[in-house]
Amino acid sequence: MKVFYLGPEGTNSNLAAQEIFTAEFDYVPLPSIEDIFQKVALSHSYYGVIPFENSYQGVINSSLNCLIDYDLKIVKELNFAISHSFCSSNKDIADINVLKIASHPQVLGQCNYWLSSNYPNAEKIVTTSTAEAAKMASDNADIFCIANEYAIKLFNLYSHVKDIQDSSNNSTRFLVIGKMIEERSSSNKTSIMVNIADTPGSLMKILQPFSDLAINMTRIETRPSRNNQYLHTFFIDFEGWYEDSNIQKLLNILEEISEELRIIGSYPVNA
Repeated sequence: MKVFYLGPEGTNSNLAAQEIFTAEFDYVPLPSIEDIFQKVALSHSYYGVIPFENSYQGVINSSLNCLIDYDLKIVKELNFAISHSFCSSNKDIADINVLKIASHPQVLGQCNYWLSSNYPNAEKIVTTSTAEAAKMASDNADIFCIANEYAIKLFNLYSHVKDIQDSSNNSTRFLVIGKMIEERSSSNKTSIMVNIADTPGSLMKILQPFSDLAINMTRIETRPSRNNQYLHTFFIDFEGWYEDSNIQKLLNILEEISEELRIIGSYPVNA
């Protein structure tokens, strides 16, 4: 069985995949989130681990778009604590003028205050991953990077300052995608996508059944439909298993008032 993650080796996606799955799985890095969806769509024995939402910078649009475009299911989630370190291939940086700092754009944003306070004039080099940034730093002593501790060890770098992220509670919600909904647990969450006409009161039509049925909504996000300018797409997470009787009542109501309703997943809650 294979687990695809956003590579290369040494990314936070790599660490999240290893925390979710056992060593018996074959871990395969891929260059983009859409590549992960394309691979998982090929087999029931394939899973993908994707970053979905950061507590500091919000939803990752490419992940959300792929959940719209591909008929795959969320089967697990993991809230993964994120820690960023400032590092390079230099053992001592006391006399070094830091001119270039490389990292993923999400990471540069999550460390913006620290960077502005310490190296406001340094050139920011945008990379596709923190692991790529670490590789650049290992190849060139003039390039510093922001990466996780795993990448630092992988590329034999020196960590100069740890935990430089702006928020001490920085975490990323990772999702595991597969071909079908799997087993329920004692505590579950369901995710749905609802397309509804962009008219006055459309949001209230969606919210009211949750109140009436005492179902706890844990997340809602909306955006214009990618396929129809007259529709709005709502992404909603709520407590409960999709086959529970009250959840079935909710889904029936939402199906009646919407143009499209799709269950994106029903899966165990990550504490």
